[in-house]
Amino acid sequence: MATYTKEEAQEWAKEALKGQWTTLITPFTPDDEFDDTGMRHNIRHIQKLGTRGAGCTWGMGEFWSLTHEERLKVMEVVADESQGKWLIGAHVTHTSAHAMLDLARNAETMGYDVLIVAPPYMVTKTEEQVVEWVRCLAEKTSLAIMFYNSPQFGIVLSPSSLKQLCQIPNVVGVKEASFNQQLSIETHLSLGKDHVISTPDEWIFWKGKELGFEQQVMFSNTSDWRFDVPEANYYVQFIDKATEGNLDEPFYDKHLRRIKELSDTWWTRTVDQLNGALPIPMVKYWGELMGLSTGHARAPLGDMSSQQKDELRRELEPLKPKPVVHAVPAEPVNDRVSWLTGNNAFFSGMLLMVSVQNVAEALEAERGGADVVDVKNLQEAMVGSGHPSVVHQVRSQIQPENHVSVTLGVVPNQAGTVAMAAYAAASLNATSVKVGFRTTDYDTAVDILQQSRRAMEGFNCKLVGSVFADNVLYDGGLDPMCMVQLAKDGQCDGWLIDTLTKDGRNLFDFITEAKLKEMVLQGKEMGMSTALSGHLKISDLDELARVNPDIVGVRGAVCGDGDRGRSVAWESVAEFKRQLDMRKTGEVNVFSEANGFQGASSGANFNEAMTMPSTGSGGGWVVIDGRGKSCAGVIAALARQMEYDDKSLVEAILADALNIYDVILWAEQGKHNVLNHRKDADGTVRVLIRP
Repeated sequence: MATYTKEEAQEWAKEALKGQWTTLITPFTPDDEFDDTGMRHNIRHIQKLGTRGAGCTWGMGEFWSLTHEERLKVMEVVADESQGKWLIGAHVTHTSAHAMLDLARNAETMGYDVLIVAPPYMVTKTEEQVVEWVRCLAEKTSLAIMFYNSPQFGIVLSPSSLKQLCQIPNVVGVKEASFNQQLSIETHLSLGKDHVISTPDEWIFWKGKELGFEQQVMFSNTSDWRFDVPEANYYVQFIDKATEGNLDEPFYDKHLRRIKELSDTWWTRTVDQLNGALPIPMVKYWGELMGLSTGHARAPLGDMSSQQKDELRRELEPLKPKPVVHAVPAEPVNDRVSWLTGNNAFFSGMLLMVSVQNVAEALEAERGGADVVDVKNLQEAMVGSGHPSVVHQVRSQIQPENHVSVTLGVVPNQAGTVAMAAYAAASLNATSVKVGFRTTDYDTAVDILQQSRRAMEGFNCKLVGSVFADNVLYDGGLDPMCMVQLAKDGQCDGWLIDTLTKDGRNLFDFITEAKLKEMVLQGKEMGMSTALSGHLKISDLDELARVNPDIVGVRGAVCGDGDRGRSVAWESVAEFKRQLDMRKTGEVNVFSEANGFQGASSGANFNEAMTMPSTGSGGGWVVIDGRGKSCAGVIAALARQMEYDDKSLVEAILADALNIYDVILWAEQGKHNVLNHRKDADGTVRVLIRP
């Protein structure tokens, strides 16, 4: 119940409207009556998720389909169930001023804390009309008012008009849901310091961190009860931290990224099907799958088809949240490398990436154990991008937890065109998108990558810059030796070196093993994923293992008869994967003297007992658990830890033979002292390093 005066409303809102607010749907019985019991069940379920507040009769609450009496009944039930537990808000938008004011009066009487209002969606065609409409409401109520800026109501206000609204004493802020990112950003920048501005999607937190503003409340969306269960409220936890200025990207990647990607896919698909209407049928069925009472969506929307329901149920089931089993110790990582160090990151050691041209090949690659399925088009020029429909089909068929990357191929020297393609790949839920350069000058390549990075903001898709080792064969070819610096300047998450030539030569014919090793270690220290490709075969695996990129890309080696023009065969993928894994486990030792390995000279017997060194320098003891993480993630975490603290001893726990060697080599090259390492009973190795 509101405890502030009209003049205190804005100050109250800045203090009270925080964290995750939920949006309640309106459940209906089979005979199309408001389901009082179902609503009470939903409220109690959602309260267990830890949400800070709730809004009823929102757009998702189908207010437009409710009679005036039904809206009041919904408000009564919410108020009754929420006393002393939640802050509550009522959406009072109506085409009738009399009805709007009556809803507001009842909300105030029932003990609501805040109202939300939008344009009356019929004859209000100018921004001035909207401002006066909201002023009419504000003059007749003492409650705080949030304005709902959404195209669903026929008009979207500009930041200047939103500023006029916020000058009204009890208009406390804006739910900025225009679906226009630039408008949301401008509203936050111009009004967010003094008023509550909330954009109902997580991308705003990343943008806020970049531009220096903070969103204090997620007001309101359905993601809490669609993504969380009471025993595993990961979305609410993430929002609570993000609204306090702690953007925990590893946590988001681990617990939420895949279910959010699935939600975005179905949201977009349903909105398109409904020609722009809110995807209420999809949201209601999703809620049912998560344990809520929902019922049908009222006419004219109707329900999803049985086929659509079956498809959504199958895709959602493996992504439903699981309760926390154990805590993961925090590690000092920066934003760019968190995708490599989080527990949902790429698995330990070299991954196998298989290039595919269609769904059938993608399924063959997945069956054979490929870690990454890379969609490309070998018929377009030397290498090009697959059609969006192919990417969509592959992404929908490959298990959600597996990785699907998109190759744009050799891109034109047109930043806008490439940025649009990168945006499309990201919107199709690709894990990563690769942007390749052949005859491009360095500054242009940097600009293209940076423009692509900006286009992909708000998506959980990683940007990978790529050059070709055989660029030296082309007039004006971009020097492949610039790859590490180009990826850094281009703000990439990772990089790939590939080849284009089809004359039988491969990657190692153009760049030596020693040089590739140097570049890979540099990339890993910067926290970028490193990938090598280019007509590689099983016979190249020893060299590749000594270089130890995070990803090895192949095609011809896993096609029928080794012919890249033929289809991918799962048996060949499985054999390549088996051979690769034998080198990761150390079953095949690629670091013997015969192989010319020169690094990690302190490689003491892994079975020896570790002597506890003195910590008389005054430092502490930091443990970095590298099991299940990429080598880039481990080395990046080590580098950041030592940059942050050069006194403490650092113990790296590793389970991959190649990563063990690389960590030791990296430490020695950086003049750090490898004090010892020992093998535990479970086969993991602990490497102790003094900075």
